[in-house]
Amino acid sequence: LIHFYKRLFDVTLNLIITMGKNRVRPAKGGKPARWAKGQSSSSNPTKNRHRTKAKSTYFQYLTGEETGGADGLGSGKLTAAALMRHDALQGDTDAMQTSLDRMSIRDETLTLGMTNKTFDTFASDWTQCTNIAFDKLLKKFQLKNAHHKEMLAVLAAVTEIIKEQGGAETETEYFAALMSTLEVSETIENLSAIVRLLSLVIRKVPKEVLINRSSQVLQLLLETLSKHADSQNVSLIRGLLGCLSHALRVQPPAAWAAHPEIANVYQCVLTYTTHTKPKIRKAGQHATVAVARGGGDTPTGGEATPPSTSTTPVHPAASQAGQHCLNVIKNAGPGENSVLYMMVLLRALLPTLPKNITKLCCETILKLLTLGTKIIISTGFSSLYGLFSERPGVNTLPAELNGQLISALYDYKPNISDTGPIVAWLAVQQEGLLNLSQQNLQLAQSHLHRFCSEAATCWASPKPEVVKAAGLALRAVLTEASKSIGRDTCAKVIEELSAGLKYQYHTAWSTVLAVLGTLVSTVGSQHPQLLYPVLQNIADLRGNDNVKLEKEVDFVVGKAVASMGPRQVLEAVPLNITGDEKDYEFKRSWLIPVMRDHISRTDLAFFLEYFLPLAAKCLDRSKYAASQGDNIGHKTYQVLTYQIWSLLPGFCTEPTDISTSFKNIAKILGTQLSSRKEIRLDIMTGLRHLVTSSLEVPADKAELARFAKNFLPILFNLYTTKPGGSEEAGQRLAALETIKLYLKVSDSAMIASMFDKAMEKGASEGGSDEFTKEAILDLLRCLLVHVDAPRILTLYKNAITNLTSKDHKEQKKTYKILDEICKCDTEAAKQFLHQNLSELQSSLLTSLSKTSPSSQYPRLKCLISILAKLQEPQPEFASACLPEAVLCIKAANKKARESAFLLLISVAEAMMRWNPDEPEQVLRDFACKVMAGFKDTPTVIQCSILAICKLYYQFKDIIPQDLTEQILKNVLLLMSSGTRDISSSALSFIKVFITSTPLGVSTQFLPDIMKGITEMPEDGKRHSRVKTKFLLDRLTRKFGHDLVASLVPKADVTTHKRLRNIRKEISRKNRQNEDGAGGNAGSDDDEMFAMAKSRQKTMDELLADSSDDELDYDDGEDGGGGGGKAGSRRGAAAGSANTAAKKSASGTFIQEGDDILDLLSSQAASKISTVRPVTAAAAEAKQQKRKAKKKEEFKMSSDGRLIITEDMDDGDGGDDTDDDHQVGGQGDGGGGGGAGAGSEEEETFESLVATKKRKIGSETASVRSRMSTTSKGESMYKPGGSGIHRPLAPGSEYKSKKSRGDVKLKGRPDPYAYIPMSHKSLNKRKSAGAQKKSVFKNLVKAAKRGAAKGAKYKAKDAKKKM
Repeated sequence: LIHFYKRLFDVTLNLIITMGKNRVRPAKGGKPARWAKGQSSSSNPTKNRHRTKAKSTYFQYLTGEETGGADGLGSGKLTAAALMRHDALQGDTDAMQTSLDRMSIRDETLTLGMTNKTFDTFASDWTQCTNIAFDKLLKKFQLKNAHHKEMLAVLAAVTEIIKEQGGAETETEYFAALMSTLEVSETIENLSAIVRLLSLVIRKVPKEVLINRSSQVLQLLLETLSKHADSQNVSLIRGLLGCLSHALRVQPPAAWAAHPEIANVYQCVLTYTTHTKPKIRKAGQHATVAVARGGGDTPTGGEATPPSTSTTPVHPAASQAGQHCLNVIKNAGPGENSVLYMMVLLRALLPTLPKNITKLCCETILKLLTLGTKIIISTGFSSLYGLFSERPGVNTLPAELNGQLISALYDYKPNISDTGPIVAWLAVQQEGLLNLSQQNLQLAQSHLHRFCSEAATCWASPKPEVVKAAGLALRAVLTEASKSIGRDTCAKVIEELSAGLKYQYHTAWSTVLAVLGTLVSTVGSQHPQLLYPVLQNIADLRGNDNVKLEKEVDFVVGKAVASMGPRQVLEAVPLNITGDEKDYEFKRSWLIPVMRDHISRTDLAFFLEYFLPLAAKCLDRSKYAASQGDNIGHKTYQVLTYQIWSLLPGFCTEPTDISTSFKNIAKILGTQLSSRKEIRLDIMTGLRHLVTSSLEVPADKAELARFAKNFLPILFNLYTTKPGGSEEAGQRLAALETIKLYLKVSDSAMIASMFDKAMEKGASEGGSDEFTKEAILDLLRCLLVHVDAPRILTLYKNAITNLTSKDHKEQKKTYKILDEICKCDTEAAKQFLHQNLSELQSSLLTSLSKTSPSSQYPRLKCLISILAKLQEPQPEFASACLPEAVLCIKAANKKARESAFLLLISVAEAMMRWNPDEPEQVLRDFACKVMAGFKDTPTVIQCSILAICKLYYQFKDIIPQDLTEQILKNVLLLMSSGTRDISSSALSFIKVFITSTPLGVSTQFLPDIMKGITEMPEDGKRHSRVKTKFLLDRLTRKFGHDLVASLVPKADVTTHKRLRNIRKEISRKNRQNEDGAGGNAGSDDDEMFAMAKSRQKTMDELLADSSDDELDYDDGEDGGGGGGKAGSRRGAAAGSANTAAKKSASGTFIQEGDDILDLLSSQAASKISTVRPVTAAAAEAKQQKRKAKKKEEFKMSSDGRLIITEDMDDGDGGDDTDDDHQVGGQGDGGGGGGAGAGSEEEETFESLVATKKRKIGSETASVRSRMSTTSKGESMYKPGGSGIHRPLAPGSEYKSKKSRGDVKLKGRPDPYAYIPMSHKSLNKRKSAGAQKKSVFKNLVKAAKRGAAKGAKYKAKDAKKKM
């Protein structure tokens, strides 16, 4: 049956290809092609050029492609997008949605022309298979793939058998049928197809089936695998290994002991882990690891699984797999690849093994590390990294074994100049210590000292990668293992790491300081005294003028201030400022800004004890210097005073002693706040921080409340005092914010008393100016939140009389008070609103006519707050708010306009909230009320159009269809108005409508919209030309140029011209976006302190960095290795020599000092390197040379001229292209992106079809792609040599690419006028007479002309400078 389906498939395919074609006609003037005898009915002729073309053309229709075939035919007009566009124009949205739904079924596949069942693919139509397990085949089926055709034939036969027997096409039925077919299959191709289908369906089969039938399934798969073990079909063996892996994975652990044949099957799978073919070997290792993990799917080298817990049992297969790896390594020679294969397998397998096998495997890996081969070392470290990084449980890696392994790895430390191995060693030790710290923190801390000692030696490496890796490893380990560290261990660690500040490590000081910053932040709060020497050395480093590490030192000291506190830091590094200095060189003054940025959660008493007396002493010294005429001393100590007071906000940020220390400093703060305006901002900022920190602590809150009666009057006086400049005006605003916060912790009785006093002072008009009245109203508004309902009523009655005041400022303050009352959520405010809401509404509605423009914003906010809190329906009040909301849309104030739109939506939402069952009717009534303004004055009409625009945009999802038609019809009528503002507002509505409306709905109204645009008055078109262009651009991109242009009358030549220009502009921008899609990523040249923000690399990245480029680095430096074509030719010519040199250079190097190296000692590994050792001096010289090369952007000749080559020009051109691309991405018309940007977000019919299609590869597409690539590519031909390929114009290579004139070329003569020497100069007839003279005469003329022009430009420049 399978062979029958296969043959039927081939015959059907050939019939499809050849049907509908005429006979082949001979070319004109040639002999007709004749069939060979006996070949006239052959289905596989030798010449198949026409058949291939017919095949590509037919399957183009089969897959619904809209592009031409290989012969260059144009694109078809009857496309799926065109059909949907036609349905939308006719208003048949149901038909359009049906087409989209059909395309969305079966993986969003579109098939036009082959079958009536547009929801089926060709493959599913052939097989009639409905099981989703085979979707991977059905969705990605390729006609040219013979393996796919074989799988399709098998699937069709199996499906027919299942259906004949009345099956339900379940996964179990398919699995059973395929297993039965596997027994009788004969050919390799058929067997491979069956196994591939089995691998798809076996994952969906229930576990119970595979467990109950395990013996039959495993036996059949194993027999098939053994039978074809020597097969060259890689797909067959991989599929069988995958099936066996899944069948073994689902077996419970108890079954492995009860059924020994399962272990035998697994042993067979293990033999493929060392297969010579990489794909088969990878499949075998994947199967091995998956079974050993007990059901996991992580492949070798894949993502790590979650760490196993201590209670996770070890799978029985893990021991067998580990023992197999040990046996293979034991029986193999040191140089065999099987050793590497097993070490790669152990990386994923080690975290699953039992602890006894884990110990044996780790011992074996350590023995292999002694071989010294670079690839063995890297692979061995990779295996151990995989063990530690998985965070195995105690059943796999106990804490004792983890510690022993870490200790043993110190004897295998590579040379610090060997980049790849030493970086891998650091990563392994880091992960080992991190894993140990999770299991046993104390044991990990016992290893911390030695690890820091060994890692610190890497700072002396000449390789920057090694220094950086050592810093990252130390920081990671210190962060995790320094918690609750003992004092002795901490002292040893600090001693080892502080040694990095010695001069021998000066090239790595930035990395050392980053590590010390991490150390200080983790240990500083535990043992601060131990860090005193380190901080002193770092401070001395900051004072050294020859060391440019200010940022790094500030980083470390800042961490110390945050963790240790300023008291401990100043004990270690004194500030050395007393106020009695004779000179003004304060070498430690840099500490003050550092402390200001990092002080928090410390003792407020220290500021009172140390810094306040110091600030007072500096202030006295500043005044004394001023009296003595010492301006430098005066300014110096004055600045010091300001800097000391700037520390106060940090001390007030979550202090630990508010309840005990604030009472001692409160009086001083109050006095300074009222008398010294230069430090008021710092004091008020400190008070705000104190209040914020004490809100959750009752004791601290009560302590601050005790002094509210002292601070609030001072703050009130500051706010009610008229400012004398911009500085005092800013202090007034800060005082108001401080008052608002301090009232939160103040006593309610005191607040009520202050409220009454403020009301009395505001009521007494005599002696109170306008500024004081406004300030008092602001203070009453702040106090309003904290008073009871009777006082709110008193304030309301006092303020309501000012609603009709002619003083605009007073009226605005009144509305702000009403807004504060309406939006307040306190119980007193709610009670007041409940009792006085009707009176408040009446007052607001009656005062509308006397509202000033400056009061519109708070008045609208007040109305919004009232509408939001209305529980009972009040449609009369909502309707009364509507005209005001509409009219304020054109207010001068931006906030008023925004609030008007918000009030409009609030009215609509309130009406819908009161009538939840009839939202559409509510919108109809609301829209009719708004559209009533279409009959009013031009200003009202404009505001009504904008209001209906906002309404439509907000409720576009629920607005009914008939209302949309009504609104659009009225707006289009108003578009033809002679008033500019009305037509402009109508265009704004059309823009919102087109942008926010679904494609199917907006297409119905496209003819009416285009008619309205074309019938606009010329004055309106000219005034709104920017909006019109944007609208036409959006319509063209959304609906297509042809459709939009067809709706414009032919007499409207101007619109047609604009549409053509828009189409060209869109095409141009699309081409620019396609050509300039890639951009040059910016590079950060400031790498001074990159260690503080570096990311730890993964093991795969570490191994990838281990390249052989370092081996021939010295050769590249010595040899010069010129660039350009010459360099490449030399490299090509010496290819074999370089290869041999690299092979010879990749040996082993031994570093010996005065003593001969003992290869049997434990330190031998650190003296052996696989790269040529580089001294620190040589490495620094190369680094300086690299920096100099990077710094010099242009080369310079011996006479001081800059040499700019073509490569440099091309590099600079990338930025220009990127800028052009960015400019091209901006759209016209004040909205929307360019064509490229807009097309990605715009919903078009083509995008709807494109998102529903399944990409099917075809021969036509590949041919078309090759043709387009060839046509776009530039010619690689360049003239050169002799004969017809010689350069035609001598000296043309000197011509500048960017400007007039010539340029110098490296290694060539200067570009002066040379007479070319050729054999023609020997001809006496051609070289004699006037012709010879004319050559030199022309040269002299050209030289004089150039000199005169240069002199002219030089004179112009001289005049400009004068």
